[in-house]
Amino acid sequence: MKYSTYQSIFPMNIENLQETRKEDRTRFIQFITNTLLLKLLIIVIVAWIAGAGVLTVFAAPSASKEEVTKLTVQPGDTLWQIAANHKPERMDTRVYIEGIVRINGLEDRGVQAGQVLKLPDL
Repeated sequence: MKYSTYQSIFPMNIENLQETRKEDRTRFIQFITNTLLLKLLIIVIVAWIAGAGVLTVFAAPSASKEEVTKLTVQPGDTLWQIAANHKPERMDTRVYIEGIVRINGLEDRGVQAGQVLKLPDL
């Protein structure tokens, strides 16, 4: 009989077995920790995006109906003329035109006589 004891068949000693178990536990803990950190990071990013959206909604100035200036387009008026006459002194006319287009929901840049435009108060 060549092998008479368990340890003679499997030469791994108890210290190596315990060390292997410790390494396995360490890997498991690292895996759990990394997974939890990833989930926490995702939660923080989602909360940050949601919070930024909420702050943007509440921080946006609300224009009451008294603050909006309305103008009736006269025959021969163009959007450029209207913007040039009503924009703040140091503002670029093109920027004010963009404001008029946005506040009125205009799809094209043309205006018609009799059309009522809201002018942004900047």
